[in-house]
Amino acid sequence: MLWSATPAHAADVPRYRITIPSGMARQEPGGVVRFFGAATALLRVRGLSVLVDPGTDGALSASDMAGIDLVLLSNPDWNGVAGAEWGGRPVVAMAGTAERLRSHGIHSVYPLETWEGITVRKGDTRLRLTSMPDPLGMRPARLAAMLDFGPSCRVLVNHGELSADEIGLIPQRFPGARLALLRQAGAPLLLAMEQDRREPVPAHAVAHGESYRFGSPTCQ
Repeated sequence: MLWSATPAHAADVPRYRITIPSGMARQEPGGVVRFFGAATALLRVRGLSVLVDPGTDGALSASDMAGIDLVLLSNPDWNGVAGAEWGGRPVVAMAGTAERLRSHGIHSVYPLETWEGITVRKGDTRLRLTSMPDPLGMRPARLAAMLDFGPSCRVLVNHGELSADEIGLIPQRFPGARLALLRQAGAPLLLAMEQDRREPVPAHAVAHGESYRFGSPTCQ
């Protein structure tokens, strides 16, 4: 895969920028998410694919793996890192894990401190990914991130163990999120954020491999 990256230095812009050639990739409208294993999720939004927390227990097909543009690691599964099929993709991870990832053969690592970000472009699809604090405003033990593809396609990813009270704070602390990919009691939890409510609403019973669609066709 050919892609380019440049560092960004101004405080009000993302720390990194990545441009991925669009090639012949098909651009489907809106977004879709699927879960595999205990925490692995695959997000596809308007032709750009993000693999979240790949592990040894999530079975992705060869076609799914071939289309991945970016990997987000909130908590690396160190048993599955060395020799991973996704190792050649750009990898976004928490600051402090970069050297260990590189020692496992993952060299295209983009470490983020809280509130730092990265912009990814593929054709006319743009992703702004920002490392976020936890719902209490503290630095999380695992990378939490807002993936912003557009107003109707903003996805919060937090695979730390959150209490019921912390989950209840998500609409207040992250008012722009339209979907939240969480992990509770070792299992994935998918929540929708409705604009006219103050509490998150369970969006869909998580079924491994089943697709859940979200957002408007253009993500606006």
